Amino acid sequence: MILRFRYSKLSQAAAALTILIGASLLNGCRNETVTPNPADDYYPLTVGTYRAYAVSDTTWSKGVATASNYQLREAITQQYADAAGQPAYRILRARRANSAAAWVDDSVYVVQPLPQSITLTRDNVRSIELIYPIVAGKTWRKYSFTTTRADSVRVFDPSVGKPFTTPGPAPKTYDRTATVRDVQPVALNDGLYRQAGYLQVFAQNAGAVARRRYYYETFITLPNQAQQLTPGVIQQGRSRLEVLIDSGKL
Repeated sequence: MILRFRYSKLSQAAAALTILIGASLLNGCRNETVTPNPADDYYPLTVGTYRAYAVSDTTWSKGVATASNYQLREAITQQYADAAGQPAYRILRARRANSAAAWVDDSVYVVQPLPQSITLTRDNVRSIELIYPIVAGKTWRKYSFTTTRADSVRVFDPSVGKPFTTPGPAPKTYDRTATVRDVQPVALNDGLYRQAGYLQVFAQNAGAVARRRYYYETFITLPNQAQQLTPGVIQQGRSRLEVLIDSGKL
């Protein structure tokens, strides 16, 4: 599977991000009896290792796009036990302008491999990144462990278990992958005036190999407050693409 992004072609981006929603939602992932996959399958967690990403960030204002490129590194620096005695991993994220620059620490978050899921805690908000078993079309509640955010739904793409090729100048193909998509509310993703999406692609034994988040507004507001569509032209919005370019030991 090849993921191609062209910010000027909204129809292609929308088609690439069609969301398949399961017939019923999980009330969290804690109420099912499942046979879990090993955490290392799609989210390796080994202290002293890192994953580095090339980031393409684009913002639009009044139809004008401004692009920036930089790199992010996520390093697993510590394993410890949480208050319940469960293992947790401290992830230190750093940023640099390019491969010639020095890494500068950016933020810290925590990842936990639970029997049926992988959770991520950032800014005191806990989200469920993956659930087990990994099955195409399966859905779960992203914020099942917290009441500080309005809950939303995540779903496994139909392409579970299939190859994926990363976009960009140095594409790499991974044999077995699982794509996770966030189901966007109609207010943000009506497919006409507004388009939004967030996806993560996890590869077996590699972890997250691509992430993309975007929000587009394709209309202008006239003096009479009416909204006039500008098909194919983004007036306001932002798109961010992260592609794995390196991994190894610190």
